[in-house]
Amino acid sequence: MRYEEAETVRVEEIPVIDFGKFLKGGAEDRAAIAAQIGEACERIGFFYIVNHGVPDAVREAVLSEARSFFARSFDEKMKSAPIEDGQWCGYVPPRGATEGTKPGGSLRPEAGKSRVSGGTLEQFNMMRVLLASDPNFGNGDPAFQRNLWPAGAPNFVETMIVNQRALLALSQELMAAFSLALGLEEDYFSRFHKSPLSTFGLNFYPAPRQDLQGGSDVGVGAHCDASTFTVLLQDDVGGLEVQEASGRWISAPYVPGAYIINIGDTMMGWTNGHFVSTLHRVVSRKPVDRYSATLFMNPDIDVTVEPHKNFITDENPAQFEPFNNEEYMKRFFVKFYDNMFKS
Repeated sequence: MRYEEAETVRVEEIPVIDFGKFLKGGAEDRAAIAAQIGEACERIGFFYIVNHGVPDAVREAVLSEARSFFARSFDEKMKSAPIEDGQWCGYVPPRGATEGTKPGGSLRPEAGKSRVSGGTLEQFNMMRVLLASDPNFGNGDPAFQRNLWPAGAPNFVETMIVNQRALLALSQELMAAFSLALGLEEDYFSRFHKSPLSTFGLNFYPAPRQDLQGGSDVGVGAHCDASTFTVLLQDDVGGLEVQEASGRWISAPYVPGAYIINIGDTMMGWTNGHFVSTLHRVVSRKPVDRYSATLFMNPDIDVTVEPHKNFITDENPAQFEPFNNEEYMKRFFVKFYDNMFKS
C-alpha cells in the first residue's frame, strides 16, 4: 500500500516551542510558553519542544540501543516477546497499529468497528520501572506488568531506566504547562499522575521493500494515541505525518534536538475536546531504516477520567462518558495482545 505525498509542514502548523523558557523562566515566561502550547493543542494536538533539559547523550543512547536490539535475529527477539494473554511488555513483531482509526477512537464506541492492520513496525514495549518508594511497588495487579528485558543487554536496561526517569521529570513540567494553558491550577494534571501507568516503546520501521509486489510505504496506519499525551523521539529519517482538521496530511519532519508532543484521547476526554487527539501515521518514504522511541503518559490506576466542568457548556455538552483508568488500560493491553498475537 502507498500513501499520497504529505505536504511539507510550516512552523505555524506544528510549532517548535522553546521549552527552556518554561523550565527556567519566571511567571511571565511560563505563561507565554503555556499559551503557545495551548494554542497548538487546541488546533492540531501536536507541537515540538527544544531546550527540554534531556541530555543529548541520553537520547542518542536510547536510539543506539534500539538499533542494537532490532538487529538481533528474529528468534532472539522473540525470546522477550509476550507469552501471556493481556501482556503488553516485550518484543512485538510486525502487525500494525491497534488503536482507533479516527480522533477519539479509543473513547468512542464506533472505533471498535475498524482498526488498522498490517504495516512493518516492530516494537519493544516497556512499563514504567517502579522504585521502592513508589506506592505501587510490588503491586500484583495485572496492570503493573513486569518488563521482559532482552537477555545479555545490561546497557539496554540501564539506558532505558535513565531515559524513563528523564522523560517522567519532563512530563511533570509538561503537565504544568497544560494546566496553565487551560486556566487550571498548575498542579492539576500532576494530581492524577502520581504513580502513572506510563508505558514506553522502541520502534523500528524497516526500509521499504521494493522487491515486494506493489511495494509498501506504510509503517503504521492512521491512528490516535490512547494516552494523556505522548512524547516522541524520532531519528533523522523522519516519517511522522499528521492529519489536519481539514483532512489534509502534513509531514512532521525531524527537528534536531527536539521531542514531538501530541495529545492523546485521555486528555481529549478531560478537556471535553478542547485539546484534540489527532490522527497520525508513520510513512517510510526513504529507502533507509527508521527508529523512534515513545513515552505514553497515562494516569494513575485509580483515576476516573471525565470532562472538566470548565469545558462543559450548553453549546458544548459533555462529549465523553467518565471512565475508570484501570479498566481502560486493561482493555487496551488485552486488545493489543489479541491483535498482535491472536488475530
